[in-house]
Amino acid sequence: MSDLRGYRHKVESILRDHEKARNNDGVLYAHFINKYCANLISLNQNGEKSIALKDFYRLPPMENIRRSRQIIQNDHSMYLPTDSAVLKARKIKEANIRSEIAADMV
Repeated sequence: MSDLRGYRHKVESILRDHEKARNNDGVLYAHFINKYCANLISLNQNGEKSIALKDFYRLPPMENIRRSRQIIQNDHSMYLPTDSAVLKARKIKEANIRSEIAADMV
């Protein structure tokens, strides 16, 4: 959990400023990399942003960004998904996981 503390404020700022990032972890991660790992981004031959394969190990784990988003949205009820389908799907997934955990404890 301590690893996530360094990400929380950064993830929160992205969720605040980019509504689509609240609904899609890939979008959230792309904004995170663009904002906080800009030193790893270069322009390729086509003028598109890219990251060299040799630098991938320097990127933060997407799981840490996703988990930080979950804590902000689920535990603190901040910057919730704006897409009702995403909200519903996440609630169903959470309920299924809780059921599985409860079944394993019996």
